[in-house]
Amino acid sequence: MAIQGDLQEMNLSNLVQLILQSGGRARILIRHGVHVGTLYIAGRQLHHATVTANGGEETSGPEAVYQILCWEKGQFKVERAISPPRRSLEQSWDFLLMEGLRRLDESRQTSVKTPAKEPEEASLADLLQDLNADDAQAIQDLLYQQEQLQQQETKMSNIQQTLNEIMTLDGALATALVDWKSGMTLGTAGTGLNAELAAAGNTNVLRAKLAVMKDLSLRGTIEDILITLTDQYHLIRLSKKDPQLFLYVALDKNKGNLGLARHRLAALEDDLEL
Repeated sequence: MAIQGDLQEMNLSNLVQLILQSGGRARILIRHGVHVGTLYIAGRQLHHATVTANGGEETSGPEAVYQILCWEKGQFKVERAISPPRRSLEQSWDFLLMEGLRRLDESRQTSVKTPAKEPEEASLADLLQDLNADDAQAIQDLLYQQEQLQQQETKMSNIQQTLNEIMTLDGALATALVDWKSGMTLGTAGTGLNAELAAAGNTNVLRAKLAVMKDLSLRGTIEDILITLTDQYHLIRLSKKDPQLFLYVALDKNKGNLGLARHRLAALEDDLEL
C-alpha cells in the first residue's frame, strides 16, 4: 500500500527517518512544481537519489538529496518493495541530512519568503489514519522506540556530566555510579584506579552493611560510607532519589579535602537526573 501526503504536513526528513528505521526496500517520489525527486532506500540506507525537471537532464547522488531537502512544498508518495536501479550515495543519512539542512538554512536567510511552518503533530496522526492498522502501529512503535532512546541518551549524558564534575574535586582519582542490587556500573570517570573493579567491591561493602543493619534492627538509612586507607579516602554515597544506586569516589588523601568532597558529592547527587 502506497503512502501519500504533502510536505507541509509531513516533514520529509522525518518521513525518510521512519522508513530507514522500518527496514526493507522503498522508493519515495516527491513532486515539487516541475521537479520530480526520487529517493531509494534499501537495507536501512539511502542508496540512490535523482532530480529531474520536465523530463530534462537528471541530477543524481548527494546533490539531488540536498536539492530535495530544500523543498518545503510538494507532494510525496512512498512505494514499498522497489529496489534502487543503482547506487549513487555512499554517505550516511545523518551526514546528508545535516548538509542539506545547512543549505536550507542558507537559502532561508537569503530568501524573502515567509518561513514554512513546522509540521504539526496532527499531521502525523492524519497520516496514520490513512494506513492499515499494522503499518500505523509499526510507525507508532518506531516513534516510541526513538523517544525512549533519546531519553536514555539524555540520562546517560547527565550521569557522565555529573561524574566528570566529581573528577574536578582536588585529589579525585576515580568515580562511578553503581546499581548495587544488580552490580552494574552505570558510568565511570577517572584513571587513578580501576573504577569498575572498585565499584564491584564496594557493592559488596554496601550489601554487608545493609545486612548488619537489618540483623541489628537499626532504623534509618545509610547516607554515606567512608573507608580510610593510608593514602586514600574511598567514599560511598547512596542516592536519595533511587536508593538502589550509589555514587563512589576515591580521593588522594594528601591532595583532597574530605569535608569539601562529602559536601560536593551530596550536592551533585541532588542534581543528578535519574
